[in-house]
Amino acid sequence: EKEVNLIVPSRAQIWQSSINLKLLKREADNLGKDVTLVVTDDLGAEMAQRIGFAVKKEKDLPVELVKEEEPILDEVPTFIKDEVEKETEMEIEPKEEQNDKDMIEFLVEELKPDKELNQSFPFSQEKKTLVSSKPSSFKSQMADIVNLESKIKKKIVSKLENKKQEFFKKPKEPIIKESYSDSILKEKRPAFDSVIKKPFSLNWSKLLIAFIVLTFAVAGLVGFLVLPTTEIIITPKTEKVSFDLSVVGSKEISQINEELNEIPLQEIEATKTKSREFNATGEKEISEKAHGTIVIYNEYSSDPQTLVATTRFQSPNGKIFRIFESITVPGAKIEEGKIVPNSIEVEVTADQSGEEYNIEPTDFTIPGFKGTPKYAGFYGRSKSSMKDGYIGKVKIVTDKDIKKAEEVLIKEVKEEINKTFQEQIPTELKIIDNSIKEDTVTILTAKEGDRMDKFTVEIEGTISALLFKEEDLKKLVDLNVVSMISENKVPLSETQQIKWIDPVIDSSREKVSFSLYAEEKVAWKIDEQALKENLIDQSETEVRSYLASQPEIEKAKVSFWPFWVKKIPNQIEKIEIIIDFESL
Repeated sequence: EKEVNLIVPSRAQIWQSSINLKLLKREADNLGKDVTLVVTDDLGAEMAQRIGFAVKKEKDLPVELVKEEEPILDEVPTFIKDEVEKETEMEIEPKEEQNDKDMIEFLVEELKPDKELNQSFPFSQEKKTLVSSKPSSFKSQMADIVNLESKIKKKIVSKLENKKQEFFKKPKEPIIKESYSDSILKEKRPAFDSVIKKPFSLNWSKLLIAFIVLTFAVAGLVGFLVLPTTEIIITPKTEKVSFDLSVVGSKEISQINEELNEIPLQEIEATKTKSREFNATGEKEISEKAHGTIVIYNEYSSDPQTLVATTRFQSPNGKIFRIFESITVPGAKIEEGKIVPNSIEVEVTADQSGEEYNIEPTDFTIPGFKGTPKYAGFYGRSKSSMKDGYIGKVKIVTDKDIKKAEEVLIKEVKEEINKTFQEQIPTELKIIDNSIKEDTVTILTAKEGDRMDKFTVEIEGTISALLFKEEDLKKLVDLNVVSMISENKVPLSETQQIKWIDPVIDSSREKVSFSLYAEEKVAWKIDEQALKENLIDQSETEVRSYLASQPEIEKAKVSFWPFWVKKIPNQIEKIEIIIDFESL
């Protein structure tokens, strides 16, 4: 028959998941059967209707119990397990294979009710019964169920072959076991375990909140007892002191002399030498005679021979040269019966101007002795060439050439020497401007009117200056300020302003006299230790009132930390006092 009535107890395992009902509905539809579920409670009826089953209430039908004992389904079929696994998104390890008959019987047997929801759900060993709506039609309905069983069996066997799933083996003895779906729901799915775990999670939340509150409480206590600090920035009162001061700088001392108001002096010197060749620009028309030196020999006799000025000496090529003044040629020596000539060296000048007289070294005769024995006994011989014989224009060195060369070279020397000088000055020293001294020395290789194309100029430059340590002068001013103020005040060196006119330098450059005008601020001293002791444990209002009453304080800024602190800590080391001199 097409219509089938199926009685399902209220706590049957099929109610544990809507998937079980959906699978049963799908198989019934595939077989073309209209399955009506007979239920005992409203919740089951509502659930079955939502899936699409026709529903009847058991109380509305006369039922006859059939005491037929059926085998107990030990495991949930594989396709149901697969659906449960998809629903819970969990991985399940395969179990041992179970025979097909047990799996098919699951759909035609009544499932025993399980335990409470928050416990495991083992299958029961109670006997299952199918109950017909009328006693007379019981056999007909049983036939329908048998037919349904046959068709469902074929369908499931086919599905099992395609999916190749494994099932759990049936135990040898009938014992109470936890169903497969129960194990899934218990071990993997939080929907059921949440009933058990909820109190546990709630307890953890409470513990976490309590821990956080306790942490903040401890941190607050530590902050209250350990962290509080106070910072007080104090600007002391000041006044200006001004005075005139005479100071002497001396090269004879190495440190400040407070009694004599003397400071040490130093002198630094740098030198530089530089030379260069310059072109001569002057021109002159000249007619000059060649000149040189010759050696005159006496091989004639042992008697000296006097030669008068302008005595001629003739070269082999006929060039005549004359001596400038009278000379006496020493007599020859007689050694072992032989005459050894004696000689004298003299300067000679060409008889005529011109370059042709610039001859190479040669022998000379004396034309005046020609035709006498002395002609062969007296002769001359040059050791070097005759030179400077010339007729025409030549380059000469002018006064303008010399001055221009000096100007160019002195400028270069000064630039280089100043650079060298500045590099030698230590950073802590200050130059006395009017003590700078510069000297230059010029060395020339030519003078004005010299006939030459080029000439050389050499410049030697020297620079020196007197210096002093500016810090020495400031210390001396400070010492004078200290002698002028009371003990409860201190000088502020960074506020010094010193002015002086050009110092006077003595001729020996050993001492320098300064006339100074000095201004400097002085500040009242602050006794930090006493101030801390007086401020301990005072409130913010009391602190401000106390600081305002102190004559040595111009202004003060008080900062408490952390923000909730409103009074000075009772520990001195937690009070920090900063004296602000930078803003003065």
